[in-house]
Amino acid sequence: MITMTVIVQLKPHKQQEFLLAIDSLYGTVNGGKEEGLKKTTLYQEVAEPTGFRLIVDWETQKDMEKYLRAEKFRVLLGALGVLCQESQIRYSDLPEKGDRSSGTMALFKEL
Repeated sequence: MITMTVIVQLKPHKQQEFLLAIDSLYGTVNGGKEEGLKKTTLYQEVAEPTGFRLIVDWETQKDMEKYLRAEKFRVLLGALGVLCQESQIRYSDLPEKGDRSSGTMALFKEL
């Protein structure tokens, strides 16, 4: 499994726009529209309400790379550019049964 983690610090008062953008991009993706997509999860930082992590799990690296070339990913990058003070995207291989509930994730709540 390959995981893409989008870490953002939003500009003030941009939470609602961000949530709408994520829902429009990934709300339909969870229905299996994207080949190889396993799961998307959005977390909000507990201590800082403008901090979010979007975790997107892919079956294979090839599936994720196909998505990275798609229009939806370009739209995501555009939204991040407009709505965020800071953003970064990380990619990693994770074991099938990786536990994300430990460590820093305790600082976030699942939305």
